[in-house]
Amino acid sequence: MIKNEKQYRITKAQVRRFDEALAELARQERPSNIAPRLWQAQRDSAESQLKELQEQIDAYERLHVGRSKE
Repeated sequence: MIKNEKQYRITKAQVRRFDEALAELARQERPSNIAPRLWQAQRDSAESQLKELQEQIDAYERLHVGRSKE
């Protein structure tokens, strides 16, 4: 859970890095020495982490907007 602006900025930067990593994986062909299931598991793991980080950002932004309206 994101608790302050510093954590928010760090998490936003992590989201950008995960986006870039996933884009790079999409451009690459699977190396012949990596099993297809392992290659897919790597992508799935990065996508799952990205989703979790984005959910944390969304929750923080909802809380932050609610506070600023009060």
